[in-house]
Amino acid sequence: MKISDELKKEIKRTVLELLLLLCLPLIVVTGVCIKEHFDKHFTHFNAKRTALMEEIFDIKVDDSVKLIRYDDNSILAAITETLKLETDDYERFMSENVNAELELDESRKGRDFLLYKYKYKSKNVSKQLSVESLENGKYLITLTYWD
Repeated sequence: MKISDELKKEIKRTVLELLLLLCLPLIVVTGVCIKEHFDKHFTHFNAKRTALMEEIFDIKVDDSVKLIRYDDNSILAAITETLKLETDDYERFMSENVNAELELDESRKGRDFLLYKYKYKSKNVSKQLSVESLENGKYLITLTYWD
């Protein structure tokens, strides 16, 4: 049985279209990963990124802490970094996982969330910790560092 030239062209075109469709998701995922890497905003934390968060925010990450999102919005000399994490017990987190003295910011009293400011014992930098209650009974903690 002989296959016509037109049928061969149609099969080639179909195979090329299928390859393109299969490669498209790979290209999109690669682009998103590269963008996330260069933008310094990430939601996936491996051991290296977790160690970096511990260093920047002077915290200890253990099984009771789930890192959610890191944002680095620094521009030239103005450094602004934010880390969002989730925990079951924010008081335990603040006493066991934060390696700095916490001071309650009284100016925020009476709002829907608690706000604590904390500073390093050995470094003169501004840091802030805010706690927000979530519907699932957990707490969203936002750590902000600026210099």
